[in-house]
Amino acid sequence: MKRSKEIAGLAAGVAVALCSACAASSPAPDPASAGTSGTVIGGGQQADPAKSPVLVGFHNLEGGSISLPDLRIGFEAGIDYVNSQLGGINGHPMKGVECKTDGTPESSLNCANEFVQSNVVLSVVGIDFGSDAMLSVLKSASVIETGATPLTPGMDQAIGDAYFAGTSTKEGYAADVVNQHNLGAKSLAVVMVDNAANHATYTTIIAPAAQKLGMTSKVFYSPAQADWTTLSATVLATSPDAISLSVNTPDALAAVTALRANGFAGQIDAFANSDIIPQLKGNLTKNVNFESSIYQPTMVGVPAKAQADIDIFNAYMKKDGAAVKAVQQAQLGFFDAVQAADKLRQIQADPLTAKAVHDGIGTTKGSTMFSTNGYDCSKPAWPGTTSCFTGQIFSTPTGKGMLAPLANQPIDSSVVRPSS
Repeated sequence: MKRSKEIAGLAAGVAVALCSACAASSPAPDPASAGTSGTVIGGGQQADPAKSPVLVGFHNLEGGSISLPDLRIGFEAGIDYVNSQLGGINGHPMKGVECKTDGTPESSLNCANEFVQSNVVLSVVGIDFGSDAMLSVLKSASVIETGATPLTPGMDQAIGDAYFAGTSTKEGYAADVVNQHNLGAKSLAVVMVDNAANHATYTTIIAPAAQKLGMTSKVFYSPAQADWTTLSATVLATSPDAISLSVNTPDALAAVTALRANGFAGQIDAFANSDIIPQLKGNLTKNVNFESSIYQPTMVGVPAKAQADIDIFNAYMKKDGAAVKAVQQAQLGFFDAVQAADKLRQIQADPLTAKAVHDGIGTTKGSTMFSTNGYDCSKPAWPGTTSCFTGQIFSTPTGKGMLAPLANQPIDSSVVRPSS
């Protein structure tokens, strides 16, 4: 029971991560309707099958109480794209060494040992709440960890031993404050799961960001099995202009419904819980916004560069992802593979070794798939974190099952960025 509560607390943190990795299934957009999907497959440069493969470990929750197989399928599709059109890793085929975890440190540690024994040059995480247990083993073999967003405290702070391609969770919270301010809020109520990590996040990230912007803020910690009718009334008694909900998906749905029922018509940020949209009837989606680090297939009005990336993803889902039910999970896995390959191609060593990657990855920089922002691993995107990328995107439902990005996206969080 204790471990389940820990996982639930971490899952709430995923709400500010790259996408709704633990969200409910959502239908895939029709690849045939994508602007470039008819010409994506078959172009580019193929990896040379005669060259030795570059082995990359991939660990992800699958088969346990939380199982995310679509992340793995997306990762495999991303490798297919890398090898079929991007020339692999400087001509060498990219090959995944896959390991399933169940959220416990023990299962993640087993993956670390498997990766070291398999001589992987890099370890990539999908979603794995036990991944901090891997650090000592990976470090002893000079194996760097990468992925989308550092969801666990150890990975977030493993400076020099991990480099992540998406925004840090800390920036996600700060970006929420900036976005609410940009929408006109002067007073902000923040609802968070009641755990030690969230208490620290509010004190060190959210409250200082609000103060820098001249906003007032107040936090409300939601207990397990919260009575949202009562809690929403308590929140609204403070008369906030805007409300941010850093809670899991069922609670996000219950909270939005209760807040509207109690008369609140202002801006609500439901973070990455966009899978609640079909269940919000009538005008309940008005002034409700959702957060992600990348543009997603369910968005309209996407910038051309990001839309071209989405078209590629859609085409590979048609080819490799027929079984996928949760498209955002698959997109996250695809992203992981493509961004890992982009970093590896910049390492000046042939053949690649874990030590060469460890020594060189801190200088890598380049384009980020599904985004208009680039990444730069030579400096942390947010102080004290292992994130190489900055820029959160906020969007709102269109009424047709899609999301429309708000104006002035991605959000520039530099105005509230700590100096160190």
